[in-house]
Amino acid sequence: MFLFGQNLGYTFRALRKSPAVTIAAVVSLALAIGANTAIFSLINALILRSLPVRDPQELVTLSTTNPGQGPKEGLSLAMFDEIRRNQQVFSSMFAWFGDYPLVSLEANGEMFVGALDGVSGEYYSTLGIRPLLGRLITPDDVSLHAGSSASVAVLDYRCWQRRFHGDPGVLGKTIRVDGEPLTIIGVTPEGFQGQIIEVAADVTAPWGYSVRQTGFRRRTSFRLEVVGRLKPGVTLEQARAHLTALWPGIQAVTVPAEYRGGQREKFFARKFHLEPAATGNSYMRQRLSRPLAILMGLVGMVLLIACVNLANLMLARAMGRRQELGIRVALGASGWRLIRLMLTESVTLSVAGAALGLLVAVWSSRILFNTVRWGRIPSTLDPSPDLRVTAFAAGIALLTGVLFGLAPALRVLRTNPVRALQQSSRTVRGGDGVFGRLLVSGQVALSLVLVIGAMLFARSLMNLRSLDPGFRRQGVLVIELFKQAVREKIPDRAAYFRGLAEKLSQLPGVESVSYSRMGPASFWEYPEPISTPSSPDSPLPALRDLVGPGFFRLMGMRVLAGREFEWRDDENAPRVAIVSESLARRLFPAESPVGRKIRLSEERDQRDLEIVGVVNSASLWRVQSREPLAVYLPVLQDPAIIDPTVDILTSIDPSAVAPGARRAIESMGLHTTSRIQTLEERADMFLSDERLLAMLSGGLGGLALLLAAVGLYGLLSQAVTRRTPEIGIRMALGAQRGSVVRLILREVMWIALAGVAVGVPAAVAASRLISGMLFGLPANDPATIAGSAAVLLGVALLAGYLPARRAARMDPMTALRCE
Repeated sequence: MFLFGQNLGYTFRALRKSPAVTIAAVVSLALAIGANTAIFSLINALILRSLPVRDPQELVTLSTTNPGQGPKEGLSLAMFDEIRRNQQVFSSMFAWFGDYPLVSLEANGEMFVGALDGVSGEYYSTLGIRPLLGRLITPDDVSLHAGSSASVAVLDYRCWQRRFHGDPGVLGKTIRVDGEPLTIIGVTPEGFQGQIIEVAADVTAPWGYSVRQTGFRRRTSFRLEVVGRLKPGVTLEQARAHLTALWPGIQAVTVPAEYRGGQREKFFARKFHLEPAATGNSYMRQRLSRPLAILMGLVGMVLLIACVNLANLMLARAMGRRQELGIRVALGASGWRLIRLMLTESVTLSVAGAALGLLVAVWSSRILFNTVRWGRIPSTLDPSPDLRVTAFAAGIALLTGVLFGLAPALRVLRTNPVRALQQSSRTVRGGDGVFGRLLVSGQVALSLVLVIGAMLFARSLMNLRSLDPGFRRQGVLVIELFKQAVREKIPDRAAYFRGLAEKLSQLPGVESVSYSRMGPASFWEYPEPISTPSSPDSPLPALRDLVGPGFFRLMGMRVLAGREFEWRDDENAPRVAIVSESLARRLFPAESPVGRKIRLSEERDQRDLEIVGVVNSASLWRVQSREPLAVYLPVLQDPAIIDPTVDILTSIDPSAVAPGARRAIESMGLHTTSRIQTLEERADMFLSDERLLAMLSGGLGGLALLLAAVGLYGLLSQAVTRRTPEIGIRMALGAQRGSVVRLILREVMWIALAGVAVGVPAAVAASRLISGMLFGLPANDPATIAGSAAVLLGVALLAGYLPARRAARMDPMTALRCE
């Protein structure tokens, strides 16, 4: 401990003697470690952090899927009952609605849009949650198969604070959910947000608290998320084997009676899945896992570049201290003591950089999270550093300090005290010049990989933004409706929505009004099998949306054949459809599709849809979906659609129409607005992932270029200092300043070209990992590679020009006296 204190004191004195170098090193490390910590903070919050419940590692989630049929689904109530009745591996189980519905809430006379979780009676007891106030939902509150459950509600802590101002007398009060009064029986503890980690439900209620809620009881409804707690000593593999053996019998008992033929075959093809549930559910996790992994690799490369840069710096410092180190060895200092001295200096710099980097991470992780988050209700996900993130930063600090301190420390082992004492600061030469050049060439190679990645992401984003989606983006306002109170059916829906459209059309600047189910520029894509009566066994996957009269004209889409939907296409009219040009070519390649029939599903009202029109293929969903196969149905023919999206074409700034449109909608007495955006804002929002990758990779690429330039400048400055006598002799013998500049720049180019030669194949190999995230260009795009190499060589020449100019301006006599 005494020796460590001595080394630390000496380190502080040495660092104070070169404040510029110390500040440069700490800032470089702070940026590199801060970037790594910020990305890891998001990964920790989104992927690694366990739910704040009792023994989360014992929780597992049960789900099902049809092979080749897309994402996993939940279980039916009948399946949940059978598993609970026959299983022997769980101490308890619960089920909850996994589609996270938004509802209309009313508290203290104030209406707002919130979230509701419907749960079974074992929900809180299985998770081990205790109430902050009152009590929580129990099995006595829930009626699974008949009648209504108790009309009670448990408030989330945040909702209690925000809507009831933390009133401890809230118990017994009423909160309305879609107009249904529920009695508040309890409040959850602070920090508990439910099963979805990024959004907490404002209210948790028992299944079937309203007589209107009967859909979850159908055997054809696979919407229940089921979670079980493993018994002590039971492993995940044992539970999976046990339930897999039970699965065929469960299917035989729970198959819906109405299933026939293909539906029955698909049901029995459904597979069972059992997975850990310690980290809960997340909508953002699947969307951001791969981008975050890519970013973690990029910031890791930046850290490695910083380490190489600092290793070169520390090596130069060690070479300048040869005489001092030789004296220490001559006085009896062991090699390991000198190594500890050098590593103490490097680790001290690294710890200082990590401390500053943590502050950078706290600030930047919140900005990053706000960039990638989008939704209608506040997020509960907290990306702030916790103990795991702090340990990560500390581990990186230690590893980084050892990495960039290792080269000078190993160099110390080779120090010959006799030769060191014979050298003065002016006669120090380097046999370490070759090693320094190799380090900088490696730094250039790593920088090139980052620059190529940054340019690929930037060009991909430019391609997406410049893509013609096939519809109008300017001058369109998109308004998401939300019901003020629950309604199974709006009386005369066609008359209501026509009246609303006419009212909105009277607003100043409004040219036309229509409706759509998902809204243009929708992120969510749900392919459905589309077939014809002549080929029912050869369906095509097509995207579906429900739109209103005049929608295609409003969106600037072209009706290529037939007609648009009209107000007469309501619930009482024959079922009709409009298809995209791309789908029409696939279904009817040799004839006109107008008047032909198509089939969407086995449901009766979806079996014989008459095609009345063909429109151009437009990317109304994700912009990456170029000319998607699409089918459009009239929104007025689906009685379940009571809160469609309103689309308004304006001749003025769409944002100026928003206040009047909101007032007009609310004056009808059935809807409120949950979100209002221009179509340009909405389309840009759905490019948030691509924008994040382009922005961060560009910033990291720029940082890598800066570090590479600093490394080259430092190396060449040292080279000019070492070669001062040689340069003086050349100039004394008649060498011109231009030839001296070319001499130095030639060395720069050889170092940079060596780095490019290594970096190009490394970048080509690494770019395969991101090929699926690019749009409109290959991962090994020659123009991008050539442009990146040119940029890097230009930066290298600029970094080398300053020491080259200093060498060219050297006075020959002064240079010769240096010897």
